[in-house]
Order: sequence, then structure tokens, then C-alpha cells
Amino acid sequence: MDLTPPLLRSGPTRSCTVSGPAAPQAHRVLLYDALEAAGRSLEADDVQAVFAVAELDDTTVQAVITWITNAGNPPFAR
Repeated sequence: MDLTPPLLRSGPTRSCTVSGPAAPQAHRVLLYDALEAAGRSLEADDVQAVFAVAELDDTTVQAVITWITNAGNPPFAR
């Protein structure tokens, strides 16, 4: 298993629907983009988690990306 993340693109996180054998790879790129945008540096365990999450369906992966994106943006001030 290749544990090296792909080069990341700057810019807003995007969503996509991908099916077939290319889906996990596309999901990994989207997850890496979201984590980079959130300022999260990845350690070995993080990369393994990205690979595991990337194997899930599009809806679940998009939910995780949304959680990462919104983690630092509370919906309201307390």
C-alpha cells in the first residue's frame, strides 16, 4: 500500500461522485484536500485512516469531508 499522499491542489474542497475502481483514489484526493485546507498535517496513522475512509461510499466520504471542513467553523457563537 502506497502511504504517500498525492500532491494537493489549493482551493476550495470540491465534491464529486465517482464509481468503480477509481472511486477510492478520487476519495483519497478529496480527503487529502479537505485535511490540507483544515491545516491538518498527516501522520502515518492518519494516512491509513484516509485509505480506510476512501473505500466507503460517496455519501459517507462526502459527509466526512463536510465534517472536516466545518470542524473549525462553529455554526453559531456561544
